[in-house]
Amino acid sequence: LKKKMAGNGFELYSAAGKEGKYEILGDDMQFVTINLASDEKITTEPGSMSFMSDDITASVNCNSCCKRCMGGNPCIMTEYTGHGGNGFVSLSPKLPAKVIPIETGELNGGAMRCKSGSYLGHIGDVTLDFDVDCNPSTCCCGGQGCLRQKVSGSGSAFLYGMGTIITKELAENEAIVLDTNSLVAWQDSVKLGIKSVGGCCTCCCGGEGMFNTRLQGPGRIYVSSYSREKFALALMTIGGAGGGGGG
Repeated sequence: LKKKMAGNGFELYSAAGKEGKYEILGDDMQFVTINLASDEKITTEPGSMSFMSDDITASVNCNSCCKRCMGGNPCIMTEYTGHGGNGFVSLSPKLPAKVIPIETGELNGGAMRCKSGSYLGHIGDVTLDFDVDCNPSTCCCGGQGCLRQKVSGSGSAFLYGMGTIITKELAENEAIVLDTNSLVAWQDSVKLGIKSVGGCCTCCCGGEGMFNTRLQGPGRIYVSSYSREKFALALMTIGGAGGGGGG
């Protein structure tokens, strides 16, 4: 993983891959190409495969479908299996996004919580699960909802986020405030809360709603400069602006 300092303790995140196992190609709309040994499998969201070697076979499974659905993923996933020892599968996100590999074995037995819909696939021993936020204030106003997707285990999970991705290791009790849609993933040791944006005029006219997301360490977080929600709003604005321009 290549990281450059972005200031204020943040690092500009750019993943090159894991030697001999997977490689990430491209600058913005990225591929992740995974090498598969004989009988090795990769699990991915349906429709994510871009290209693969001829000796790969595809199948589907619905293992733990309830947990998958609760976390915001399809109940049926696609599996690709290697045969012969020199196979490969290349995946790409369904949005113009960067791939974020998470080595779950480096989480010290914990989990990485992630934004619903940010999961691309995994290889090795990875559990795709969810947890429940029972705090009414954060589940309604924290931007992540009541059911939060998480990955854990000892394998490699692949998430994705749009725009520029920055990451930061929060120290004990260190806190940072984010736009509610900018958060892509956060370690389960990080406490997620909310913070009021200010007075009535700021809430109504400041463009951030009533609350921002507040994260308190320790643990690692991943932040996106361009969220899916911002992208969808831009498309709606462009579509609305062009709606009356026909001849």
